[in-house]
Amino acid sequence: MESRLIPTPRSLADIDLRSREVIGRGWGKIERFIFRHRRFGGEWSREITRDVYTIAEVVNVLPYDPALDAVVLIEQFRTCGLVWGEATWLFEAVAGIRDEGETPEEVARREAEEEAGCSVTSVHPVTSVWSSPGGYGERAHLFIGMGDFSSVGGLHGLAEEDEDIRAVLVSLAEAHAAIQDGRIVDAKTILLIQWLMLNRQNLA
Repeated sequence: MESRLIPTPRSLADIDLRSREVIGRGWGKIERFIFRHRRFGGEWSREITRDVYTIAEVVNVLPYDPALDAVVLIEQFRTCGLVWGEATWLFEAVAGIRDEGETPEEVARREAEEEAGCSVTSVHPVTSVWSSPGGYGERAHLFIGMGDFSSVGGLHGLAEEDEDIRAVLVSLAEAHAAIQDGRIVDAKTILLIQWLMLNRQNLA
């Protein structure tokens, strides 16, 4: 079958950006974009208004101990559930914001140590993704971090960032089962666990 997954050639010339305005600031910022874009048929769209919320460019890393075939997950409170009247303490991969001058790999190592007490010996890139492209500007770089994590666990996080994080070491099989039974509901963590299930035999 002929492949249809060939991206349509596009550049900024195919976007007529009329205005870009910051309409809210807090931990992140909300920007309002007014624009037209080139449609697949070649004509221009009508003028469209979209609001985009962005905190930062982020890095996510799933620490993996190949000798134990186990991963390190962190549990912490997340504000998202308050939107729906829920208490959301979530199991996740390690995550952190990329500071100016840092490479994504450096962030992965730093955050693994800060949030989970993991000394990562090697970092393997998985992919870079848009978390929720309809209205969220976050770009996320995903990694697997390799090392000996047999003694990892306990409470971690930076007090000045109000972090209260519990790290747990679990078998990869249990982590995968936790996706099926609903204990893990974070999208980036699901992606990383499933990628690792398919590709761990290729990691050195």
